[in-house]
Amino acid sequence: GTGDGSTYDLRVWCAEEDVDMIWEMLCAYADKYKDNTYNWTVERQAEDLVASSVLRDVEAAADVFSFANDQLGNLLNQNALIEIPTACTPQIDNQIDMARVAAQYNGSYYAIPYSYENCFLYYNKSLVSAEQVASMDSLLNASIAGVTFNLGIDMADSYYTTMFLYTAGVEIFGAQGNDPTSIDLANDNAVKACRYIASLNGKNKFASIAKADQYAALKNGRVAAIIGGPNMISQFKDALGANFGVAMLPTIRFAGDSQDSQLIGFSGVKMYGVSRKSTNVRSQKTTEEALNLAAYLANATNQQKRLNDRAYCPTDCDLFEAAVESGIPTVEVEVAQSEHSKLQPGLKQMSNYWENMAVFLLGVYKLSYKESDWLVELKKIEDKLKE
Repeated sequence: GTGDGSTYDLRVWCAEEDVDMIWEMLCAYADKYKDNTYNWTVERQAEDLVASSVLRDVEAAADVFSFANDQLGNLLNQNALIEIPTACTPQIDNQIDMARVAAQYNGSYYAIPYSYENCFLYYNKSLVSAEQVASMDSLLNASIAGVTFNLGIDMADSYYTTMFLYTAGVEIFGAQGNDPTSIDLANDNAVKACRYIASLNGKNKFASIAKADQYAALKNGRVAAIIGGPNMISQFKDALGANFGVAMLPTIRFAGDSQDSQLIGFSGVKMYGVSRKSTNVRSQKTTEEALNLAAYLANATNQQKRLNDRAYCPTDCDLFEAAVESGIPTVEVEVAQSEHSKLQPGLKQMSNYWENMAVFLLGVYKLSYKESDWLVELKKIEDKLKE
């Protein structure tokens, strides 16, 4: 970005659906620094699989790549990211709290955030009303002609089932999800959550619907509503067309409670990192250019472009505040749900969490365990996280 007439060869990784938009941003960047010559390579790389791709060969990774914040610990474990220099910290400091936490590891920044997301409720507006989807009880008790199920959740995926743990007061790696020494899963709050999960088994209007089957279930009207992640937006819009509705996660009532609790789901932050490469692969000057490019791709102007072009929720404080009145229903619901969400921990120990917790909580839902086994199983998961 120095504009001194240098030539730069830079590779960028992004999600497949963003390729065209990234090319527009790169052209605008090259236009900004006309004296330089840029040879761009843009490659498709799923943002949730970046760490495993980098693991295969750190030197072969792109110079700048977009990734989901839960990948951070694994990337740093492979020594694959350079620390973000202080020149970029004012930009990061101007992002929402959750984004700043997401970009940090042990107090240092290793990425530049640009987009916020969380999971919420999708529903068919021709079958069910906004009032009915507000609480789990009213949704599951609604009389809806022609549907098999009022609500579907993929109960085999701990990205979704963890919501019940969070809502019951369980903390995973501390209040902000960034303390590897804080592991406390086997407690009364977890038991309370498990009781609720087990109770869903007896509700005939509730179903566990695998992610791969959700599009069809919505499209053919077999299910009225689904709790899903932000990566399902375009599919579900296609399935429901004019009947596409979104809402915050419903409220639920735990056994023994006198009032409802708002479901708390996972939040995620998309960020740009610059890969650490040895100086024989990339000069210091090219590394500085890559950092300048990462900051540019994540800046407020490009966050606004992402909001306009792709309905991505921004992380810039001012843009995030304004996004609640963006007129884009999915973005408005993400901002509202952000008050009731927890950042996906970016610690490397999470790779032991997802699968183990998924198997256990699915077992709880399927009534495969006696209630007296729950704490024993949760203790086993705790021990795996301590390894």
